Parts: sequence; structure tokens; C-alpha cells
Amino acid sequence: MCDLTKRGTTAVPPRLPKGLTFEIADLVRIRRWGDCYASRMLVCLDHGAAVGEEYEEVIAFQTGISPLYGFNMWRNAAAVFVPPLVGRGKQYDSAAYAVKRLLPKPHFRLTDITATAWPD
Repeated sequence: MCDLTKRGTTAVPPRLPKGLTFEIADLVRIRRWGDCYASRMLVCLDHGAAVGEEYEEVIAFQTGISPLYGFNMWRNAAAVFVPPLVGRGKQYDSAAYAVKRLLPKPHFRLTDITATAWPD
């Protein structure tokens, strides 16, 4: 228990944020990725402070005119985390690897189909 009678003590010890800030090179890389896929990148500082889960920096992505975020990205000293809106979050070794894995899946077009007969 803290002795609150001493000068310079606080009633509540300060909480350290869960996450760390991204490197400038990572921010540039992530922004370029967002630009290529028509996503708006937002950098949220002190995210979650109101609910007791403070992150130093969270990157959020919006697509189109929707006010909802497509997904968020934050990091700590060991990994980069990408929790989706629904489902289980993913953990990556670096921001570059996370962006690489977040690439949209290509849509396949079948072009080798030939009609056996044409309708009359």
C-alpha cells in the first residue's frame, strides 16, 4: 500500500500503455498499402484510454464512406496484432509481414470454358 502522506506520491500509479508506436518506415509502408486498396489510414493516439485499455498508437482503416473501421493494427515489443471486427485476431512478426498477409485475395475468372452448343 502506498503512503499518501509523503510529498510527490500519487493516489493511483500511472498505467503503462499496452502497445508501442510504429516506426516511421512502417507507417509509410502501411499508408501506401492503404492507398493501393482504397482504404483510409487513421492513426489513433492513446486509443482505448476511456475504457482502461490504453494503446500508445493504433492504426485503423476505413473503406469507402462507412464510419466503421475495417480493421485495427497495433504493436508491442514482440509482435504486430491485427484484430478483425469479428473473429480471432492475428499476430505477425513485423508490420511489413502483416501488410503482406492482409492483401485481398484475388478474384479468379474462368476463361477456359467453351460452350458445347449455343442456344437457338
